[in-house]
Amino acid sequence: MIENTQSGQAGKTYSFRSRFGLNAANFFQAEAVGVVLPILNTFLKEARWRYDQIGLATALLGLGTLLFQTPAGVLVDRIKSRRLIFFIASIAVGVCFGVIPLVPRTPIWIDTLLFLSGVAQSTFIPVLGALALALVGYKALNRTLGENQGWNHAGNIVAALLAFVAVKYFGSASIFYSVAIASLVGALSVYWIRKQELNEEMASGDGNQPQVKWGTILRDRSVRFLLIAVGLFHLANAPILPVTALYIKQLGGTSELATFTVLSAQLVMVPVAWATGRLCDSWGRKPIMAVAFWVLPLRILSYTLAHNPHMVVFLQALDGIGAGIYSVAIVAFAADLTRGKGQFNSLLGVLATAQAVGGVVGPVVSGLVLQHVGFNATFIGFAALALLAAAAFQLLVPETQKKASDPEAAGASQFP
Repeated sequence: MIENTQSGQAGKTYSFRSRFGLNAANFFQAEAVGVVLPILNTFLKEARWRYDQIGLATALLGLGTLLFQTPAGVLVDRIKSRRLIFFIASIAVGVCFGVIPLVPRTPIWIDTLLFLSGVAQSTFIPVLGALALALVGYKALNRTLGENQGWNHAGNIVAALLAFVAVKYFGSASIFYSVAIASLVGALSVYWIRKQELNEEMASGDGNQPQVKWGTILRDRSVRFLLIAVGLFHLANAPILPVTALYIKQLGGTSELATFTVLSAQLVMVPVAWATGRLCDSWGRKPIMAVAFWVLPLRILSYTLAHNPHMVVFLQALDGIGAGIYSVAIVAFAADLTRGKGQFNSLLGVLATAQAVGGVVGPVVSGLVLQHVGFNATFIGFAALALLAAAAFQLLVPETQKKASDPEAAGASQFP
């Protein structure tokens, strides 16, 4: 058994099998969806879709997540069978993507499947966060998140490499079948986590204490400012990966090369996520998250200087810094802000909703801008938006780590 001391609860143990199951769930969930967007965009472009139609299709995937992200967080707080929630969602994602090559390539079919996939994906962030907290508790949470996200990004690396081979030899449609297979394996792997080792009450952030009302969490100014910053960050960031895939094609690159926009970033994300789990404790949450926010405008603006497809792939590696940090630090923020109050997964759901807003609005806007004024104007506009997000985070969002470590602050927050 692996020993761990949980906050207020000494002697909590969990097995290597459960730890492996949690990592495997993160690995296959990432592999299932990690390379879909750039391949989907080239797949639809080959079917003679316009840029604005492609942007709308991508937005509908984000819309499904947006509409159901907060309900998904509430669901994960209320339903204790969290392994079952992950199982059902993973199977649903696999089915939605697996049938895309088999249906007519018309908006009514593709858009509907992408929307339903977004609905299913809305559960992944809160349910995996809940399982991590239920298994290891607060003391080991950040390091466990770093490890989980390392496996998550490793899954994306494997998916990108397999996608490169699959697209090269079997065509872009083959990637959707691999999503179905990875989703099935991921759905089964979550049951490697032993039920008796999960503290389902701790998974809601309350540790057997009465939960505060949901409105109380939202009245916290720290929560509100964090939501604003996160929404702006993802509004700027969400459309950039699919746009860079199209930019590679515009510069004469191949569909196979477009898959490396994912791979270059994921190679960076693995060590960054692992380090973030430790730096969240030693540096604090805000300093490490600030790095993610300030790297984003620099990355987006750098594409205006790239005039060959290989340079675009190289610059896309900078995405690994921001994404690797964000995926770990945002859960640490949510854990701090709900510790001793409950509603942990609900807050994760709301934060993921702010993220999903970017996934809906960003592709629509980028598709329209790209269709009418071209790539350079698109990159400059979204770089300016990313700069606004970084300024909002730096000026408005406070450090939250002391709220978790200070016994008097652990059950309180900054209310107006």
